[in-house]
Amino acid sequence: MYLKLIKLDSSFFRLFSALFLLSLSACGGSTSAFSKTSGSQIEPPGNFTGERPQIIAGWLDEYSRAIEENIAKNYPDLLSLEGSRMSTVCPDWASLSGSEREIFWSSLLWSIAAPESGRNRTSIYRETTMSIDSITGQQIRSEGLLQLSYVDVVSYAYTGHDISWTADRVMALTDYANGLTHGNPARTILNAYSNLNLGLWIMHKRLAANGATELLETALGHYWSTMRVTGSGFSTVLKNLKIAMPTCFR
Repeated sequence: MYLKLIKLDSSFFRLFSALFLLSLSACGGSTSAFSKTSGSQIEPPGNFTGERPQIIAGWLDEYSRAIEENIAKNYPDLLSLEGSRMSTVCPDWASLSGSEREIFWSSLLWSIAAPESGRNRTSIYRETTMSIDSITGQQIRSEGLLQLSYVDVVSYAYTGHDISWTADRVMALTDYANGLTHGNPARTILNAYSNLNLGLWIMHKRLAANGATELLETALGHYWSTMRVTGSGFSTVLKNLKIAMPTCFR
């Protein structure tokens, strides 16, 4: 009995050590006060991501860092939105620092990804009530962490060059023909960083439309059903935001 206990303790220690080292190598330090890292099986970098890791199911703090860097570099105007537009999603917006406002955006995308895709980057949803995608020639699919479509690249004049129907065509048509709900992770639209980049681009476009006066949830609700206050998805988004960004609700 004593020897069995020793073996159990030793195995448990080795398992604990391995998991601890994996978490250190995967996560690094987060710029966010709330660590959103979840999931397992960290993969080698895919196309268009440089050296950044990704996972199939879950969320890495590296995703949050990438969003925050993108905001600071390309969308600084999102850091100076009027407080009146943020009254529901961040009542204390006016009191946040610049870095806290960057964290808000990574927290918002993290919050939206939960009801949209279950934070699974390979998620596919066939939109039976929508039209044919002019890029794919197929029924529109919402795909990836933020449930985006190939046609969005054209509709929103996206200039990121990290989502390519030409590169994805064969893989995508195979996924569609087989009726898959989770697609080939090698596709560019299912790359975590590319999907988040396009999603942030769409957010910026929506928030700049209609005279740039709509509440954030109204503006984004024109694209994401989970941001429409009348739906159950929005209460999930808001609940997630309160967990990730308590400074918004002091």
